[in-house]
Amino acid sequence: MAQAITAEQLNMIKTTLIARFNAGLKLAREDYKKVAKVIASSNKSNTYAWLAQFPSFVEWVGARQHKAIKEHAMQVVNRKFETTVDVLREDIEDDNIGQYGTLAESAGIAAIDLKNDLVFQTLANGFATTCYDGQYFFDTDHPVYPNVDGTGSPATVSNVQAGAGEPWVLLCTKRAASPIYLQERMAVQFDAITDVTNDTVFNYDKYSFGGRWRGEAAYGFWQCAFGSRAELTAANFQAAYAAMMKCKADGGRPLGIIPDMLVCGPDNQAAAEALLKAQQNAAGATNINYNKVELFVSPWMIAPASVTEDEEDDLGS
Repeated sequence: MAQAITAEQLNMIKTTLIARFNAGLKLAREDYKKVAKVIASSNKSNTYAWLAQFPSFVEWVGARQHKAIKEHAMQVVNRKFETTVDVLREDIEDDNIGQYGTLAESAGIAAIDLKNDLVFQTLANGFATTCYDGQYFFDTDHPVYPNVDGTGSPATVSNVQAGAGEPWVLLCTKRAASPIYLQERMAVQFDAITDVTNDTVFNYDKYSFGGRWRGEAAYGFWQCAFGSRAELTAANFQAAYAAMMKCKADGGRPLGIIPDMLVCGPDNQAAAEALLKAQQNAAGATNINYNKVELFVSPWMIAPASVTEDEEDDLGS
């Protein structure tokens, strides 16, 4: 006569699935770390008081210059994500659980894929999503003020090129200020329901194992990014590069931004490689953009939802 499932069997399955889940975490590529800085969160949400300019050193003459810099508060609420693997009770009874290890490992990979998706889709959606100054992250009219304290009548600065194609983004990732942040409230964890008296086991005859993560992607400094949905040509790339280098803080001080990475999706890969990886251009002349910035092609960097006519007008098309 067949024996009932024992606690030892369930613990062995739990140990195996957790090990395979953790293997998946290590196997996946953490691409989001290339463009985003990770910030720990200790509450339901984080509220950021973004300064209107980067800190700067000035000559010390007399007393220190204590400035009341204009701040912009932005609240980022953590979201909760899950993935579940259900193990049928009869599969345990029949010793048919090999496929569940593969599922658990895939769930671990999916946990990292979630972070990649959040960060790169946040970038791709920046053409129609607001950041700390109330403008779209990629917009034509970010306000920059004539006085260091954020007062006066602002000028407007653009960090976008109009278009309707798959987005590509030029980034500055080598500064303390980051264009994108990944806010993490709880690290990825893997839980299990193996008690036979639990409703799921009793009513549905299956044991449940699942991953869980809490966090969110958030926009940082628009000055560290330039977005385009125009064709990825040398002229458009050079215009974006120059615009970032010319970016100034409130008060007119140059920020010293130097782009160092081009991020695009698969539709722009060939154009990006021709732009940055070929030592000669199509005419046979020296390619002045050769290795000018790092190229990163992400499968998560895909076109956002269609832009409305009003949004196209706002982007200056």
